Formats: sequence, C-alpha cells, structure tokens
Amino acid sequence: MLHAVAIDDEPLALEVLTNHARQLDFIKLERTFTNALEGLEYLHKNKPDLLFLDINMPDRNGLDIATQLPPNLQLVFTTAYAAHAVNGFELNATDYLLKPISFTRFTQACNKAKQQLGNNTEKEELFIKESGAWHKIVICGILYMESQGNYLKLVTQDRSYLVRQTLYEFEQQLPASFARTHKSFVVNTRNIAKVEQEQITIGSVEIPVSASYKKEFFNKLGLGTMTK
Repeated sequence: MLHAVAIDDEPLALEVLTNHARQLDFIKLERTFTNALEGLEYLHKNKPDLLFLDINMPDRNGLDIATQLPPNLQLVFTTAYAAHAVNGFELNATDYLLKPISFTRFTQACNKAKQQLGNNTEKEELFIKESGAWHKIVICGILYMESQGNYLKLVTQDRSYLVRQTLYEFEQQLPASFARTHKSFVVNTRNIAKVEQEQITIGSVEIPVSASYKKEFFNKLGLGTMTK
C-alpha cells in the first residue's frame, strides 16, 4: 500500500486526485493540503511514501518545496504548465502530471512510484565486528555514531559497540535517514528528540551540530530557516 499526500492550493485539483486515488486499491491518499507549509511539516513528521505536489502556489513554489522533502519520498509534480516539466525532472521527480489529470495518467504515475519504492527498499540489518565476534544490528535501532580515531562508537537503543572502522566507511552503508552533524558524528534523523541551533538531542545525549554541516543538516530536516 502506498501512503500518499497531496499539496495544491486549488481544492478542485485535490478533489480530482482524491477521486482517482479511491479507484486504486494499492494507494491511500491520507491527507491533502492547500497550505504548502502545513503540508511540508506533515511530511517530515509522518514520512509517507508518495507526494503529489503542485508547482504554482501563492504561498510557496513547489520546486522550492521539492528541495526540502524528507528522504526516500516519491515525488509526482502536478501543474497546468508543461514548461515546468524539465525543472521537475531535474529534481528527480518520479513523474509529472499535466492538469487536467486523467485517471490513466494518474494510474501510470502511481505504478511508477510503486515500482521505484520496490527498487529502493532499504536493507534493514547489517553485521558489525567487535572483539572478534559478529553482531547483527537493526539499522533503524541505531541512534548515532561517533568517530574515535580509527575506531567507531556505534550506539543503538540497546547498547553501544566499539568497531574498528572509520566513520566515513560505515556511513556509506547507511540509508538516507542518516546524516552527519559534525566531522565526528553521524545520527539517525528518525531518532532525534530535540533540535537546537548548535546541538541536537537523541535520547539523553546531546550531539553537536558544527557550522560546516549545519546548513545541509537543517535543510535535510526541513528546518532551513534555522540557519538564517
């Protein structure tokens, strides 16, 4: 089942998408928004699979919103202007629907998103070696990692591990929900409890956010205004 959200300043356009979605048994249009900022906030809190996003909106341009979306979200642009198609695909959109949107084209876009999600399925577990033994780690249970020279301190919800591997090497194995906040820290953004200008909190641990990584990190969280 694809869990979807639609953002469009035109209620009639949202009604069309809602009616199309009702006819497909593999998609659920959970929420619709006429206010782009409210929709963006919902996306970061709930992390659906698919977003239908209008480009021309009075309060926020859809192309701008597309640069602030959470990772692994399939994006389908909806607009009345074919001229925007090139810009849309430059942002790696899954598809581009020209209004008025027919049920046939809507179905094609949903099928494409479904296929992409199947291809991009993240691995759920990995093995790490500590003191000669291999340990299976559930990736979503990782809280953060800290570089300690040639070693890596990996902290999960259950315990911590000391692994002979660099932070950069380990980071390459991780999905897009992980982000670097500092040259010595990579965090699981899904486990962040609090965000401040110079630090974040995961569990009871405060982790620094350095100037070098602040802009990229806050943009990934959809909090780009905190760097201004």
